[in-house]
Amino acid sequence: MQTSRRILFFFLVIYLLAAALPCAVHADLSEAGGGKIVIVIDAGHGGIDGGTSVGTHTEKEYNLKLATYLAAVLNEDGRFDARLTRTEDIFLTHLERAMVARDARADLYVSMHCNSNPSASPNGLTAYVSVVDRFNASDLAGKILDAISASVSLKRGRVETREDTGDTLGVYYWSDERQWDMPAAYSLGKTSDYYSANTWASKFGIRSIIIEHGYLSNESDRAVLDDNANLWAIASAEARAIVNYFTGHEHVFGEVETDAPSNCAMRGTASAHCKICGARKGVTTLPEAPDNHWWRTLESVPATCTEDGYLKAVCQISYNLNAKDYPIDVHLKEEVLPATGHSWTLIEETPAAHGQQGRVVKRCENCGEEVTEVTAADPHTFTVTEEKAATCTENGLRTERCTVCGEIRTETIPAPGHDYVEAERAEPTAEADGYVLSRCTRCGAEQKEILSTCPHEFEVERVEPTCEKDGSVTSTCLLCGYVKTEVLPSPGHQYEVMMEVDPTCTEEGFYRGKCSVCGNVLTERTPPAGHHYIIKEENETRVVRVCTICGDEVTQEKPGVLRSLSNLSPAAIVIIAVILIQLIVIVVLIIHGARGIGFAPKREKKKKRRKPLWEDEDDDEDDDV
Repeated sequence: MQTSRRILFFFLVIYLLAAALPCAVHADLSEAGGGKIVIVIDAGHGGIDGGTSVGTHTEKEYNLKLATYLAAVLNEDGRFDARLTRTEDIFLTHLERAMVARDARADLYVSMHCNSNPSASPNGLTAYVSVVDRFNASDLAGKILDAISASVSLKRGRVETREDTGDTLGVYYWSDERQWDMPAAYSLGKTSDYYSANTWASKFGIRSIIIEHGYLSNESDRAVLDDNANLWAIASAEARAIVNYFTGHEHVFGEVETDAPSNCAMRGTASAHCKICGARKGVTTLPEAPDNHWWRTLESVPATCTEDGYLKAVCQISYNLNAKDYPIDVHLKEEVLPATGHSWTLIEETPAAHGQQGRVVKRCENCGEEVTEVTAADPHTFTVTEEKAATCTENGLRTERCTVCGEIRTETIPAPGHDYVEAERAEPTAEADGYVLSRCTRCGAEQKEILSTCPHEFEVERVEPTCEKDGSVTSTCLLCGYVKTEVLPSPGHQYEVMMEVDPTCTEEGFYRGKCSVCGNVLTERTPPAGHHYIIKEENETRVVRVCTICGDEVTQEKPGVLRSLSNLSPAAIVIIAVILIQLIVIVVLIIHGARGIGFAPKREKKKKRRKPLWEDEDDDEDDDV
């Protein structure tokens, strides 16, 4: 009897829902992708994965019933296309389930589950949505929970997100918002969804909801779920919420956007979305992108300024799919990271000058290495100040001085020795010795060699030359007494520097050297070089000159009349004043003399006429009048 009532209740619900749904629709869904709203419903767990269990019942059974009922109710409405990931008790991976939604180009992916807890107290409904904002369906999930709790006695719980940073297989997303995030990469923020149903749906660009239909561990919730009529009521409530959400308005579609980008393993999709409900329109498949990898570094050595580095990496997309039994080989790469080269920063710079090398010190910003580059000093300009020519037996000496800095250079000119040529010859006879007279072509010195019939037996005496004196080789015949002498020229001193101070513009230089042969010490002083000025700046009033050796600056005012006078010494001013006075006196005398000889007219003095007394009286009378 109870079974008959449940069957009658089921048909009554179906009839009422079929009659009520069209009344709730306000929009033509022909604009949506494929003409229908596609809902893929996943019955969680299955096969060897039973999910949670209480008594003889397992979660996978409840999930399959709820999914089947929901698909049946939605398909009663011709504007919806509801599909199941499984219709029987089989095991599917999360990837296989999500690929059903991808291939169907679904507008929504709903995964049906029941909850459990070690404690019997927790109860009620819960929904989980993606942490990725563009695939978050929290508004629809809330409406579904409201509808279920209004239909059966299951407490309305919360809509939640649950984050994760990766699993042992690595990473999750290849969406254009996150791609494949690295495990434990906290710097990236929310790196993935904890639940795989949300994760894989987001990878394929589809919004998803996981619905936990109460707690099987709670006696009250389990009693509701054990009543098949309640399962139909739950499915019907969910269907109402979904239909009203997608059809209770006029769709307003935005621009086409990428839902999931193409990568090395799969082609992505793009579509236009309703700005109100998110329904997809005109879903298209994007071109292949075999080079779109997401590389995770396995091993690396960074390149330095001078040495190459290397990188070994795995494409996390292919790695993750391969680990989930998707038919794809794992993509690997190895590459050489070329040496970066130094990035130099100038630390010190001293330009080359006369008698001074230039110096540039640079430091690499990357590795800190420092290098010093030296440029040659400006060359000396030597002129000969003293020269003593070498003779055949004495060294010459040449002294030169730089015209710029005054540096003195001394050079020894080695004695070349005699250049003898035969000048006269007398052959020996039985009565007398002969001879050969040789004469030096340079100095005229003569050398006579006796040509004797005596078989000379020479005794040789050698005197080595010193740095200051010539040596000699004297050969004396023990039979006839003939003597032959050869001069060994002195090599001169071979001085090595003990101390050397170059002269400056204002101070003398100093040199002390020690002969490496005899130990003689030579001390010389070099006069100051004097400044070597060039014009640095010039204008109408002054000239500024700078010494090219020491940098000393001299400012010289250009002469003007008053400026010239102000620069004169007091004695010069007195002399000039005397000369001016003498010139004035001479001019005055010349003018006065010219008048005396008639060149200048004399002025006649007017004699004052004395008036007669009567004139004075008349004047008085006139005054009286």
